[in-house]
Amino acid sequence: MIKQNFKSLLLLIHYWAPIGLGWSIALVIHTATQTPIIDSGFHLYLFSICAAYSFDRIIDSDYSNQPSWLRTTLLLGFGVSTIVGFVLSIHLSAQTFSALLLFSTMVLLYSWIKKLPFIKGLLVAVIWVWAGVALPFNNNHWFAWQFWTMKISLPMVILIACGVILCDFKDIQADAQNGVKSLPVMLGLSRSIWLISVLLIIVAGISLAQHRFGLFTSSLLLLILSQFPQVLSIKALGPLIVDVTLTLPGILIMLHWI
Repeated sequence: MIKQNFKSLLLLIHYWAPIGLGWSIALVIHTATQTPIIDSGFHLYLFSICAAYSFDRIIDSDYSNQPSWLRTTLLLGFGVSTIVGFVLSIHLSAQTFSALLLFSTMVLLYSWIKKLPFIKGLLVAVIWVWAGVALPFNNNHWFAWQFWTMKISLPMVILIACGVILCDFKDIQADAQNGVKSLPVMLGLSRSIWLISVLLIIVAGISLAQHRFGLFTSSLLLLILSQFPQVLSIKALGPLIVDVTLTLPGILIMLHWI
């Protein structure tokens, strides 16, 4: 019983670890642009992440097999985050609200879009960083289009896309059966590792040139992790390691180490 509860707790931490990644993204953008963080938008960003990832697990086919306390926690996480997010969205500007509607539409269409070849990792990464620009900061542009002009956007999108692909290592068989054309399914494990390694080296170079040492550190650590697919394929633990590695830039900023 204790062992089962520990596994379930690890799953919950894995499910909600992306909230920490959202926090880190906001800090990285704040540090790079020196733009002040707006509390209401920042909290909306984090609650939206909690709602989206809780909902994704609730509609998962394995949801009914989870312990009752875990199912209840996910339901509460989704319900509370949705309600709080709705209240916070009332205070958004029209421009920021337009971006929120765009992201919400992408999330609703995600189950269909992710079946398109190679789209899953890139789409998730773009939404992560785009929302990180649009919500936590004062936004005066419709759909937060300025995201596409920011130097920090490119290395962050590539870095997170690589992280998503590494998390897909544990789902290769399931994705293939469900028609999800992720990179590991389409290219195979060895070619995926090679491509990710090249992309992470590029991210490391861009980050170093931009003096983004947190992103540089994360890219190097992910490069090392990518060489151990057997570890990344462990359910919950593998993706959790990736999430923590992606969150590292925010942790380093908080500790004033960079």
